[in-house]
Order: sequence, then structure tokens, then C-alpha cells
Amino acid sequence: MHIRLRDCATRTYFLVDTTARSVCADLDERGAVRRADRPDAALAERALASASDYAEYFARAVPGTRTPDGKFLVRGPLTQAERAALQAGGDVPTERPALHLHLDFFDPDLDGRITLGENYRAWRGLGFSRFGAAVKALFSALFFGWPAIEIERIGARRHAGTGIFDRQGAIDEACRAPYLAQFDAAGGELSFGQVLDLLERHSAEGIVSRAQFRSLFAVCKRQNGNRDVITKSQFNGLFDGSLLWQAASTPNSAGRRARWLQPASDAA
Repeated sequence: MHIRLRDCATRTYFLVDTTARSVCADLDERGAVRRADRPDAALAERALASASDYAEYFARAVPGTRTPDGKFLVRGPLTQAERAALQAGGDVPTERPALHLHLDFFDPDLDGRITLGENYRAWRGLGFSRFGAAVKALFSALFFGWPAIEIERIGARRHAGTGIFDRQGAIDEACRAPYLAQFDAAGGELSFGQVLDLLERHSAEGIVSRAQFRSLFAVCKRQNGNRDVITKSQFNGLFDGSLLWQAASTPNSAGRRARWLQPASDAA
């Protein structure tokens, strides 16, 4: 498994390959790592041990989770392009943009392209019916890219939606703040109608953003005992992708998990 980690105590970033037992670290805090950036043996062993334990329990590096020992925050996987760049001696960012972490859920092989089939299977993994998943996959393709969605190119187009993602795919904290303040004022939970009202007041919303939020509502309703509410944690999880992974990992009423949830290939 290739995994981004951030040390909870020191906030140092590590890139770990558990198969090759290779560890790189951003000790200079420059926001990027290359293969030559090796930490000392003790630091490397600490990060490798935590990452290896994580790989025993998780199929992929899920943003927003922690290693089993609680020492590291997981900041997602490395894409195929990033693994190739690291192998070639190039720089790899320590933090992947939040929008890309969100979209990586729909890209199981991490090649940077979300095909129609991948999109469909992801929606099925979130609990949608065959028809519902097909409609959502087609809708996404028509708005964001046909025949495949290019993750690196989607940021500017998404910017016109909620505005919570900026043009680089990072979270615009100023745009997200009014939503979080309302969640706090309501005790951490809002109804679907309240969130849509916030969307109308604070975002340049339109057909796309409303459809995205309605999809979010369906996911949250399943997780919240069929109640039409969304929690602050779920709202935040939408934007870094962790909510989608959590939802796909939740067994359905028959106790089954999504069969599509398989490890991504580590081949560069």
C-alpha cells in the first residue's frame, strides 16, 4: 500500500510504501517529498510500522482515518502518476487537494480518470439502486467529462457550484464557515431542508450543486436511521471523501458490504 501519513504529534508528513518498506518524509516542511528525502532509521521504522498495521485492516488509504495505534492521520493514497513521479525522483505533494480526495473514491485504480463503469460501481457501493446509480453516473459524465472524468481538470468547473472547493481543489474555509457555524448553533445536526436553505444563501448553487447535495442526503439518511438529517461530521466528510468511504463500508440491511470495494492496484 502507498499511503500518505501525518504524524499527530509533530504534524510531519510521510509517504510510505508498505510493500517496498520505503519511507520518505517532509522534514523541511516544504509541502512536497521526493524519494531522496529519507528520515532517520527510528522515524522511518515508526511510520512503516503504523502504515503496515493500517494495511492489514484497510483495502485503501482512506482520508480522515487514523492508523490503529492512533499515531498518524491518514491523508489518502498516492495516485499512479504520483507513484511514478516518486520513483523517478520527482516531487510529490504531501497533501492531496480535498476535491481530489473526494473524487478518488470514484477512481479505484487511481489512474486519474473516472470511467462510466467506475462511476456506476461507486454509486452502487454507496447503496443506490442499479437505475439510480446509472442515472447518477450519466449525469456526472454529461456535466464533468465524457467518456471519462479527468480528475485533475475538474476543479475549475466545480468552482461554480457550492464554492467550498476553490479552483485548486482545496477547501475554502471562508466559504465553508457559515455552514459549520449553523451546524454548531443547531447542536451539530441539520435537516436536509436547512442545508438546502444554507446552500441558497451562501453559494452560487445551481442544478449541479443541488443534485450533489441530494445525493449526499441519500447517503446520510441511510447512515442516520432513515432520518432526514446530516451531521457536521458527515458534512465535513463529504468534502475530503471520508464520508463516501464510510458509507460504502457500512453493511446493508442484509449485512453485506459493497462487493466493488476492492484494493486499488499498486502498479505504477
